[in-house]
Amino acid sequence: MTSPSLDARIDPDRLWRSLAAVSAFGGTDDGGLHRLAATADDGRARDLVVAAARSAGCAVRVDRVGNVFCRRPGTDPEAAAVLMGSHLDSQPRAGRYDGVYGVMAGLEVLTALGAAGEPTRRPVELAIWTNEEGARFPPAMMGSAVFAGRLSPEEALATRDAEGIALGEALSRIGYAGAHDVLTQEFAAYLEAHIEQGPILEAAGLRIGVVTGAQAQYWLDVQLHGVRGHAGTFPMESRADALVAAAELVLAVRRVGLARPEVGRATVGRLEVPDSAPNVVPSLVRLTVELRHPQAEELAAMLAEVRSELERVCETYGVSATSDLTLQAAPTPFDAEVVAVVEAAAQTLGLSRQRMISGAGHDAVPLASVIPTGMIFVPCVAGVSHSPRERLDPQAAADGAAVLLESVRRLAH
Repeated sequence: MTSPSLDARIDPDRLWRSLAAVSAFGGTDDGGLHRLAATADDGRARDLVVAAARSAGCAVRVDRVGNVFCRRPGTDPEAAAVLMGSHLDSQPRAGRYDGVYGVMAGLEVLTALGAAGEPTRRPVELAIWTNEEGARFPPAMMGSAVFAGRLSPEEALATRDAEGIALGEALSRIGYAGAHDVLTQEFAAYLEAHIEQGPILEAAGLRIGVVTGAQAQYWLDVQLHGVRGHAGTFPMESRADALVAAAELVLAVRRVGLARPEVGRATVGRLEVPDSAPNVVPSLVRLTVELRHPQAEELAAMLAEVRSELERVCETYGVSATSDLTLQAAPTPFDAEVVAVVEAAAQTLGLSRQRMISGAGHDAVPLASVIPTGMIFVPCVAGVSHSPRERLDPQAAADGAAVLLESVRRLAH
């Protein structure tokens, strides 16, 4: 996979303008983004990318679950395409670059190739994956999971949000309920550019992360059941307070993560107290425990420890519990050849780099089971993500797009 003479060039200003333009749809006053999947703002952001891709000479198709594919033809019509991609949907009140950067960097690659008239033997495509975040329609990484055969289109389209609206209906409303079947062709490789969403690259003064794979991950949904009572008349020593038990469990989960320095992650990121009031002893708490580790065996041990702590908490505070393991993601190694291509591209461009594991889940994770996959990380300011304070330096954005272009060039010729 050698590179020809470099014709196309990334235009950093054009890339930065496109990132600003797409942030107009769902942008918040504090510099963040609130653009849930299959909302009107999601539709408008898709429209912007589709229009720009068509202007760059791409054909566009949409599959049944709303995944968008923008295809630049190659000189060999029989060759499998090189695919780039990421997502445009966000978490509630999140940042403007998570996922969005990968889509716009891919669009910049298509635009640069088209502007230079640089041919590639393989077609080059850009995908916008539906509902990566899963904030409105759980689970996360839905569009890419359907593409990878992990979830049926029918199941995805029937998924409903908190207001009872099905994904299929929401996609129809924004004009992205496509007619094309899912998984209708093979791809030679998949590349996803992304902000790191952590502090490692910035702290080390490095410009590119060459991602070798993703951590294993579990989600454990827990319900704690106590006894509801009057806060003024129920004696402290007699209470079965579900919220007190939940608080103890949260601290126990933290200890499980701290016992694995550097690589272990244990988080309670969602906690609900239904029908709560200041003068009522809570009888029901719902929470989700999220666990991550690069090694499947160690992650299983973390889960066992959390379940043991849950039993202890229930016995200590006189409550009962139910739990359901709703997400089980195995460690995902990326394709060694594609990883090497990304590393060589960064070296050719003179960009400092290191190999690293992704601590977060991305569309690349399910896709790695059906396409040779690699990822390109760029540093984000202070490692902040999923927050309105998420920031990306324009030079970092240009660096990642340049590595993406060079990697595509090597894979597509």
